[in-house]
Amino acid sequence: MTTLVIASASVALLILQKHLRPVSGLAARLGQIARMGSETGISCADVVSGRPLVLLALGQSNAANHGSLDRRDVEAVTLVAEGKCSQAVDPLAGGTGDGGSIWQRLPAALREQRSERPIVISVLGVDASSIDEWTRPDSPLRQRLVEQIASLLGLGLLPDFVLWQQGEADSRAGTSSDDYAERLDRLAALLHEAGAKAPIILALSTICRSAPNDAIRRAITAKASADRRFRLGPDTDVLAGEGFRRDGCHFTSDGLISAAKMWAVSINAEVSRSMPPVRQAPTSDRVAANAAQSASVTRAGPDPDASLRH
Repeated sequence: MTTLVIASASVALLILQKHLRPVSGLAARLGQIARMGSETGISCADVVSGRPLVLLALGQSNAANHGSLDRRDVEAVTLVAEGKCSQAVDPLAGGTGDGGSIWQRLPAALREQRSERPIVISVLGVDASSIDEWTRPDSPLRQRLVEQIASLLGLGLLPDFVLWQQGEADSRAGTSSDDYAERLDRLAALLHEAGAKAPIILALSTICRSAPNDAIRRAITAKASADRRFRLGPDTDVLAGEGFRRDGCHFTSDGLISAAKMWAVSINAEVSRSMPPVRQAPTSDRVAANAAQSASVTRAGPDPDASLRH
């Protein structure tokens, strides 16, 4: 009897450890998120008054600060983190890692697309995070995301777009296409419930020392084509090789610049799509001129000598 109780207790402990281990690992990674430091603080009220394009960037290491760090010719970005606004450079607060990010280079890339609105970025990027860790009800990462959205809304900075750069962890874990699609639904639902009802732009981001993952890519493509909550974003899987990936997974400086440009194209396309169509004038200049001429004739009355000239 004693042996049976001990065995049962051991099995229960193993099950508990299996359940807690990923949460514990995630908690440790959350503790590695870069905090605000020497950034130049700016007034959030001034940021809001500029009517910026607000981008909430989410994902794993390639959405964080794990790229090559190169500050040459890189300008500060307007960043919102920890309830504060600042002019910041890599590594950006809100992401794990101490290197470079896509988002540092995004405002310049958007200007190349002739985007005129000021850009505001808020980042939450966690190394090796799976979509389940982002969406599971008891996940501390999910809670962190909800709190970050609440902070943005409290400042009056409602996200215009959510940028999703994730998929490598699920590629490695063998997540099925159906499971990934279901978790995208959960992601959209939690964002909506938290108050971020903006379109979610999905990058095709699945390679990390591996080939592109067809199952994850298929789920993303299907969601973007059939579900109005999602948009298909850049295919950053095409940025492969030593020129773009410093370790087969994380971006080099050229990779970061290229990814930022790809994101800029996708964002600009969505901004253009969301703009109301330009209404054509109801009449052309010629018709308007004829109408004015007719009105003038009417006011003057008929020409009494008109019949004599025929």
